[in-house]
Amino acid sequence: MFQTLRKKISVLRKFAEIRRGFVEFEKTGNTPPEAYSQMINLFCETKGYSNDLIHQIIKTPKRRFPSASGILGNYTNEDIGKITSTLKEKGYYIFEQGISDEIGNYLLELGCNTDLAQRPLDSEGYKDKIVYSKFNPTLVPKTIRYDFDEQMLINDPIIQKIMTDFSVLSVAQSYLGCLPKADVTGMWWHTDYSKEPNAEAATMWHFDMDRVKWLKFFFYLTDVTPDTGPHCFIEGSHRTNGIPKHLLKHGYARLTDKDIEDYYPKEKYIEYNAKRFTVIAEDTRGLHKGKAVTKGSRLIFQTQYSDHLFGGTYSSKKIVRFANPNIEEFIKSNKDIYERFL
Repeated sequence: MFQTLRKKISVLRKFAEIRRGFVEFEKTGNTPPEAYSQMINLFCETKGYSNDLIHQIIKTPKRRFPSASGILGNYTNEDIGKITSTLKEKGYYIFEQGISDEIGNYLLELGCNTDLAQRPLDSEGYKDKIVYSKFNPTLVPKTIRYDFDEQMLINDPIIQKIMTDFSVLSVAQSYLGCLPKADVTGMWWHTDYSKEPNAEAATMWHFDMDRVKWLKFFFYLTDVTPDTGPHCFIEGSHRTNGIPKHLLKHGYARLTDKDIEDYYPKEKYIEYNAKRFTVIAEDTRGLHKGKAVTKGSRLIFQTQYSDHLFGGTYSSKKIVRFANPNIEEFIKSNKDIYERFL
């Protein structure tokens, strides 16, 4: 009895710390580290119930977009509903229509002609000055992962087109059940520099917890085979109670293949081997990883939409130029969607 009472008091204290964090966020736009830490702790302790409750409190009303059509397909409201149902049940959705050759080839060319940050194999490497270089997929790589600068990405005209696309926004809004906030935007090469799973390169199992609720879109820009490091996901693990208590006891940590294999049946293990320009939406609250690249390399673009910007801290990145007047007007008319970058 006393143990149960202590546990309830502990949960209430964590919620109180998170509430104080939201008050501070509204004043400053910054999430206090202790509040963010307690959000993660509560997620692990309640197996996801806490995030569900917080989301219901903070979510904002949906917005009517001109249509639900765009780069992912020409969708009706019924189509969006079916996609959302699949996402809620499985945690992922593979779109029948990938991005066009025009968009895909543009991003691939960008990936080969941009100075990128070479990510070290472990966090100790960040103590040294980050090295920048272009990545040539035909040459021997110098590190396991090459990262694009987010500031450059959000000011690229094609990426702005993706960020403001009505089909992407409609799927995100329907799944989140509230107005989507444009959030973490990234692009990276994974290479066969090291063929072992690596925490820094996200090639070990983990769940994300940057925000309260979110949806990510992964754009394959190269063909992805078992050799070139397909993205992997545990179907259904995004749901509340989807990750067992004994794995959550590890906290916000990387997990081994054995940790996963000992609990989840093989049919829940999803490995996305797919042609270039394939697009996948995924709730990365579920367990996922990028499989280690054993031969060659792969290029991925990722954009995320969240219910709120409370959570992990990212360096300030701003949109300083717009692709065209229509995109400028849309972003400025929807500042609450793009507030992180304005």
